[in-house]
Amino acid sequence: MKLINNLFDIISPYDSDIFRIRLNPDCIIYRAHFPELPITPGVCILQIGAEILERKFDTPLEITKVRNAKFLKVINPVDTPELTYRFTSLTIVDTHNISTSLLVEADGVVYSKLSFTLTPASQIELK
Repeated sequence: MKLINNLFDIISPYDSDIFRIRLNPDCIIYRAHFPELPITPGVCILQIGAEILERKFDTPLEITKVRNAKFLKVINPVDTPELTYRFTSLTIVDTHNISTSLLVEADGVVYSKLSFTLTPASQIELK
């Protein structure tokens, strides 16, 4: 299941390293995690970053290595419906790997710090 257009929508353009997203508190994921107090799962926070980059590079990507994942504050989609994904480092390492670091923020508060590597799902060369 892709999270884009289910768990979240991108509300800013794809032409920068900063993306605004809006979470969907009615997504089925929140009914399981948790019905009375929805919390965005850490794996979903990471996957949102990957799906944003899929749009940026216009190719399916797979997370192949997570170097760092710090979840500093809980993200409740009702209390914090909009987030900023700020890619502080974005490097095409070779033609088959993207290395990235990002901050997940809202209103000046950092919720997560993530660093990971992605590879095109179909081994397409990146440019």
